Amino acid sequence: MTYQCASDREDEFAIFHHLESEVRSYSRRFPVVFATARGAQLFARDGTAYLDFLMGCSSLNYGHNPPQLKSALADYIASDGITQGLDLYNEAKESFLREFHETILRPRQLDYVVQFPGPTGANAVEAALNRLLKKSVAQPD
Repeated sequence: MTYQCASDREDEFAIFHHLESEVRSYSRRFPVVFATARGAQLFARDGTAYLDFLMGCSSLNYGHNPPQLKSALADYIASDGITQGLDLYNEAKESFLREFHETILRPRQLDYVVQFPGPTGANAVEAALNRLLKKSVAQPD
């Protein structure tokens, strides 16, 4: 199959069909190219607003681009803050952990630990399986 840019004008999905895996499912059922997002809405190229029921499969609990988070994120990036540190120690993680402990764990007397999985999700699955294994054979943490 030869891809030609001219086909973009004829089929707005041509580049997706040509270069994106067939594994995708949402786009096949909902063929719209979205341009922007705000709150619980996605906006198509033509400006049509759609309610985003997926919300990043629960990763967007505060909606798309909430003003408070946009501002904080822009400030953090402008200060050259670390945007991906895997499991390395860094000041942003330290600040988050302190706040999480003081706001969530300590008031509820919860003796929990936090895991920061890697960007692929494989770390989260591995951690969950290891935790399950430990519980199933009654090994201490």
